[in-house]
Parts: sequence; structure tokens; C-alpha cells
Amino acid sequence: MTLTVPVAEEPELSVVMVTRGAWPLIERAVAALIEHTERAFELIVVDNASDEATRAQLNQLQNVGLIANEQNRGFGPASNQGAERARGRYLVLLNSDAFVHPGWADALLEALARPAVGAAVPRVLNPDGSLQEAGALLARDGTVLLYGEGDDPDLGCYRFARRVDYGSAVCMATRLPTFRELDGFDEAYAPAYYEDSDLCMRLATLGMTVMYEPRARVTHVRYGSAGADAAAKLSERNRRLFAARWTSRLEGRPPTFTGASEQAAIASRDACARPRLLVCSGDDPPTLEPLAGAVIAGWPRARLTWWTDGGPASFDRERWLASGVEVLDGGDARWLSARRFHYDVVIGTRGLAEGRLKAVDSTQPQAPVLLADQLGERPATPSRLITALARSGIAPEG
Repeated sequence: MTLTVPVAEEPELSVVMVTRGAWPLIERAVAALIEHTERAFELIVVDNASDEATRAQLNQLQNVGLIANEQNRGFGPASNQGAERARGRYLVLLNSDAFVHPGWADALLEALARPAVGAAVPRVLNPDGSLQEAGALLARDGTVLLYGEGDDPDLGCYRFARRVDYGSAVCMATRLPTFRELDGFDEAYAPAYYEDSDLCMRLATLGMTVMYEPRARVTHVRYGSAGADAAAKLSERNRRLFAARWTSRLEGRPPTFTGASEQAAIASRDACARPRLLVCSGDDPPTLEPLAGAVIAGWPRARLTWWTDGGPASFDRERWLASGVEVLDGGDARWLSARRFHYDVVIGTRGLAEGRLKAVDSTQPQAPVLLADQLGERPATPSRLITALARSGIAPEG
């Protein structure tokens, strides 16, 4: 099958794909890119000395910019080669064993449109449909936790947009001028591993953040073009380099993610989120929608977890997830046991089930409980919420 990329005289996206053998995966990745990308794009393939059969197949790709390296230059240097040739406003780094899903590009570009966002990454799935990564977390020793690895990707804790330490370059979108301003990936990490986390740390030095956007989805065949043993050795070498380079930036993070607990993961995920508010709305979430809106407007860096029993059709959960609100459903409160002493304030309604209030009292005894009924006439007004939080020592940002 001959794959043909649509001609784009003025591409909005420049997709750079580094290859090294494994043509069946490359073929699937390019086919998915063509099928599921509605924006004008160009594809630049940088081949790192693949076998003759793979190189022959790459030469058959239509309307693709092919850079054929005679030696394996490594992922970072090869990506930089592709970025030098790019013409689009946005640069997308896409692994040759990663298959994009419908709507992926629109979601990532919407994330990049947010203030101070320097890069955006998708929800990454394993081939069996389980979660591979919902953003990644870093520890002081450079160890990495792929948040949610192996779990159900449709759980509420993985479906809301949020700032992350970094996202892997399995699929990463950024503005091309930003990538060039940073001089691309640091070639000290060649042939592979930690160049993406290093790039995200350098984005932070420019005052930019990395946004995890779960509406964008990509399936990734891990180690599709390299063995797991070789990957582990390279990763360990580069972990030490990364940790030494970013010692000051990693202060305040967990010492390591080796053997980390679920509570440690949640604490690290929300380390920079202030304040942390737990909203309990039972089966009537619309009652508290004005208050949730006030939190988002007054505290852009807050972590708002909304615990509901589902709610009516009028409750637009997708809108809240897209705006960065963690929406969790159901009466089972066991998830709170991994978040002891996590929230600064709990907001609820007087009609909450006794079991739910008991779970909150036992896991968040330090957090004052504000009842919507006490914040003015129903529905409770945002101004009353701001006043009540101020009395609890939480003032709006800015």
C-alpha cells in the first residue's frame, strides 16, 4: 500500500517522525496520521539508518519530506533535524509507533492556545486499551512516574486537563518558534530518553507550562522500534544526567518514585495546585456550578475535585473536564483514603448522604466544610464563596 500525505502549501502543523526499522508500525502510524488529521500538515520523516527494506518502503511515501541518515543519530538530534526543515506554525513530535485518534490535533492546539502553555501532550493508551500515561511526574532523583499507567483511561482522574511536570515526546505539540528558541532537544541525551523531560524543564525557565489534554488520544506501542533492555540501560544513564542538571528545579518533589504509593502520586500530581477544593454535590451538581465557576476564575491554579452521583442531563461534565476540573462519580468513597489531608476546603450541600460526610470527616479532618446553604440564597453566590474562603485564609489570585 502506497501512503500519500495531502499536499499542504502552507502547513499549519509540521509533524516530525523519527524512524529506525519496524516498517509495519511506521506504516500504521503514517496511515493513522493521514486518516485522523483534518488540519493542513506536512510530514517530515527522519530515518536513522534503517534496514534496506524499511528504507525502501520509506522512499515510497508520497508527499513526505524524507531525511535519510546513514548513521543512527539518536532521537533528539534526528528530531532537531526535522524541526530545522519544518514550515508550520506548530511542531508535533510523533513516535513512529504511535497512532493518533480522531480529533487529536484540534484538542492539542486548543491547549496550546491557553496563556503561558508551551507544550501540550495527549492521553497515551496501550495497545490493549489501558492507560499508558496521563502526563508524567518527576522525583528528585530523576525517576519518573507515568501517571495512571495500566489503569482504566476513562476514570475521571485521568480525563481532566491540567498542567504537568512533563509529557513524553511519544506525541508532543509546541510552537515551532518556541522549540527553536530552546535550540530543540539537548543532544547530550542521545541516543534517547530524558530529552523530552529536559525540554519541558527548559520551557519552565521561560515561564511556560506543559498541558495534559486528555481529549487528544494516541495509542503507543512501547519499545516498538527498540528492545526494553537497551531502553532501560539508556534511561538509567540519562536519569543521572537529568537529575544532576535540574537539582534546584526538583527541590520539593518526592525523593523517588521507586515503589511510590498512590498517595505519593496524588500529592505530587497536585503539588503546585493551590488551593485544593473538594466539591461534594451528590445527585444535584448544577446547584454548585456557579461556585465551581468562581473557583476557576478566582484561582486559576486551584485543584478542584468534583464528587457527584452523576446528575441530570443538564450537567455538562465534558465542559468541566476540559476546563481542568476533576469530576469523580459514585458513592464509593474508597478513593479518598489515598488522599488523606489533601484538600484545603470542602464545599457541599446540606443534603449530602451521611456516609459521604463521614468519609470526608475521616480523611480531611483539617479542611473546613462550607455548606452552600450557608453562602447566601440558593443557588449560592460566587461572591459569598470568595468571602468564605478568604475567612479560611484563601484569597483569590492576583
